[in-house]
Amino acid sequence: MKLVKFTVVTLLATIALIGCTNEQITFEYQESEKPIGVETGFLSVANLSVDYRVEESSPEFGVEKPKGTTSRADVNIDDFVCSIINESGVVVKSFKYSERPKDNIELVTGGYIFKMQSAEVPGAEFDRPVYGEEMSFKIVRNETWSIKEVVCSLMQIKVSVSYDPDLMERLGKETLTIVSVGDNSLEYALEEKRAGFFAATEASNTIKLRIWGTYAADKENFKIIEMNKEVVDVKIGQHRKVHFFIEHGEEGNISIGATIRDWVTDEIITCDVKDILKEEEWIEEGEGGDNEEGDDNPTTSPDAPSIVWEGHDISKREPIVSGLQVDLAISAPKGIKGLLCEIKSEVLTPDELLKNNLCNVLNLCYPTQSYDSNNPDTPVDVEQPLRDLGFAVGEEIINKTFVKLSITQFMSILQTVSGSSLKNHDFVLTVTDNEGNTTVKTLMLQTGK
Repeated sequence: MKLVKFTVVTLLATIALIGCTNEQITFEYQESEKPIGVETGFLSVANLSVDYRVEESSPEFGVEKPKGTTSRADVNIDDFVCSIINESGVVVKSFKYSERPKDNIELVTGGYIFKMQSAEVPGAEFDRPVYGEEMSFKIVRNETWSIKEVVCSLMQIKVSVSYDPDLMERLGKETLTIVSVGDNSLEYALEEKRAGFFAATEASNTIKLRIWGTYAADKENFKIIEMNKEVVDVKIGQHRKVHFFIEHGEEGNISIGATIRDWVTDEIITCDVKDILKEEEWIEEGEGGDNEEGDDNPTTSPDAPSIVWEGHDISKREPIVSGLQVDLAISAPKGIKGLLCEIKSEVLTPDELLKNNLCNVLNLCYPTQSYDSNNPDTPVDVEQPLRDLGFAVGEEIINKTFVKLSITQFMSILQTVSGSSLKNHDFVLTVTDNEGNTTVKTLMLQTGK
């Protein structure tokens, strides 16, 4: 009998204790919705302290980072969002750090993740770091789990770009380094000092680097350059600092090197990029007689615009084959004022072009002023058809010092109308800059066999 009395008293005390405790807890569900018979425990974040670490690196490449250092960025810890996520991936409770509950949080027994984050992670932005941390914990019936300290770190991939001074003085001001991680990319202008922050979509990510612009081998005459490189196995939280330099600067034998430093692991990763710099040799005006009409520049001014067909000699006629890429790199140090493309084809006549809502004299700067050479006084608006074909037009060209003009989609039109016999198709390109310098190049193509 004594045993029975003792059991009853203990049970009543337990019920009273639970009833008192529940008054201090904020639930995510209404009390009437609380599952009956579910075992619960408690989480305490009342004494939680938060810190976040920012990897420090000198602005000058090659200076060692002090290990274990911590610095402050312009981030307000009070605004960090705390989330409690159950085993099904459902957020059962969230709150700002400054508004964290002072009382215990009651949770159903089981495994959870406690996540803190300063903001949502954007795809790619300059100067937009996001800090956070995740930790797992387990709720046991009637026991309290306390989280007392969280140290947040970078939740993105950080990329900085710099250039050696000897290389910097030879690159045209329009030169860009394009950095991509997954589907997200940022364009780093030559003078860009900010770091870019990219979402890490995979456990192991690939950074794609591309330099696109002009290079002065003799500090006067600019050449078009393009360089591509991939940096693999990049993890979240890493800061890759890319530094470009000249390995050999002799004219006609340019080689650019890249060193990518991982400021988290202090590992030096050297990328051999000697063989992936593509350059077109200058064709001296008035020299040689076998360059056909493609080499038809009316000026030799060092400031004159240049037109280069990537990977091809624009002075020679090229057969159109499956997969042919026709990407033209147009550079104008003084800025582009006008860009005309006149189509001269045995089969792609003005009447045939009209079927595609086009004409044979295309004004790419002002596409509404394009016209048919047989009727030059009547303008034809070809802006949308050109955009549909992937052409750069209008503000994408005007005053730009560097433009990539792709006419690859035009190749299918040529092949469709040409038939099987040999036929020639010329695209006469005329570029005029803001100081009146003019360059004319003829892109010469051929269909059939």
